[in-house]
Amino acid sequence: MKKTVAPSLIAIALATAGVSAGVQANDWYLGAGAGYAHYEDLKRDVPGASNDREAISVFTGYNFNQYFGAEFGFNHFSGTVDTQALNLSAIGRLPLGNQFSVFGELGALGWDSDRGEGKRGVSPLAGLGATYRASDLVDVQLRYRRIEDMGRVAQNGFETDVNNVMLELVLHPNRGTPAPAPVAPVAPQPAPEVTYETRTVTADGSIYFAFDKSDLSAESRATLDEVARFAQQNPDYQVELAGYADRLGTAEYNRRLSERRAMAAKDYLVQRGVAAQNIQTAWYGSELAEGVTDAERQRDRRVDAKAQATIQVEIIE
Repeated sequence: MKKTVAPSLIAIALATAGVSAGVQANDWYLGAGAGYAHYEDLKRDVPGASNDREAISVFTGYNFNQYFGAEFGFNHFSGTVDTQALNLSAIGRLPLGNQFSVFGELGALGWDSDRGEGKRGVSPLAGLGATYRASDLVDVQLRYRRIEDMGRVAQNGFETDVNNVMLELVLHPNRGTPAPAPVAPVAPQPAPEVTYETRTVTADGSIYFAFDKSDLSAESRATLDEVARFAQQNPDYQVELAGYADRLGTAEYNRRLSERRAMAAKDYLVQRGVAAQNIQTAWYGSELAEGVTDAERQRDRRVDAKAQATIQVEIIE
């Protein structure tokens, strides 16, 4: 009797093949901040004025990808020179791991001061900041801006450069786990001659860490993406994560380090849509470490990931 495996097995094989991380689609955001503005040389033009006053802002933006976005905002600088302003900025971002990133900003600020006749003007701005991703919904960030030549002495009675520092809360309503890729269609089979065979399929991989680190590298995230894709395509799945460390350091410290590595891998898989209750984690510290040379110790600094699922495969007789 000759047997051929139905196309459903081919679809599973394609699903477990190597993939690259996708870009989060439609990542728009809303934010608000509070801080202070320091007016340079303001007392020179406005005697008795305070150089340091409160500042607030609200803004919205859109991330085209994880490196580049655009932002539009409203700003209010209080004090002797009470000023309202709108800004339009380009944002360049550099991720520093799963939760932290730094960014730079370039743009223009259109301002409206309550002093003088001309009141309004446009000034260039540049900024730097750091962002902490508290959850899929919420970011907390610290931002510094430098605004050049705000005000005109002839029209407003003052001219100043502004240093603005803000603590901001940012909401990302649409950020989260991307939708799974469509499953390859399964060709229909004649009902009378179809039988089923239970098979176990797996997706395995190891991710490696720098000395005394638990941060995921780009290569590590790509390996975990393969595990996440496997889970998305196989509803009846379990994932096992085992963390290890090399023999440098005390046994207790290495145990905690291997735990952090295993939990970092788990947190990333949960962000990619893998159910937390389907992930089993274990950590062994340096108990099983074998490395003596630097290259061998590097292999000991790892997390082994294994995803397993039971599937019913159609067999045509």
